[in-house]
Amino acid sequence: MKTLYTLFIVVISFTLVACNKETATTQTDVMNTLLTNKNWYLDYSITGTATKSYVGQSTYFVTYLKDGTTKDSDGLTGTYTVEVINNQSQIHVQLKTAGGNPLEVIYNILSVGETKLVLSKVVSSGTPTQLFFTNK
Repeated sequence: MKTLYTLFIVVISFTLVACNKETATTQTDVMNTLLTNKNWYLDYSITGTATKSYVGQSTYFVTYLKDGTTKDSDGLTGTYTVEVINNQSQIHVQLKTAGGNPLEVIYNILSVGETKLVLSKVVSSGTPTQLFFTNK
């Protein structure tokens, strides 16, 4: 009886681990599908209690391409990956500045849909900034 109980625990443990891996993979696949091959235009940002609107202006946009590359309206290019770290969906971006210096930016994905994207990042002051995008 003890052997049967132990076998049952082992099977349940493997099943739970396999389900968690599948969930993370499925989650990143869905997010990649929603993100890619669209120009995401920055509508506004919130840092602390300060809101800055870009609606109606020539504004910043970023494009995440299906091949894992990214480009933005500032001329920055690089690569990105969508990952789930500690149950938080993230976009990890590796860029090169205009001067050729490497730059890494990590965004937490707060929300992503067909036409809306909300990201969060921590700026140098330590205050998080939320970025609200739409694709048009």
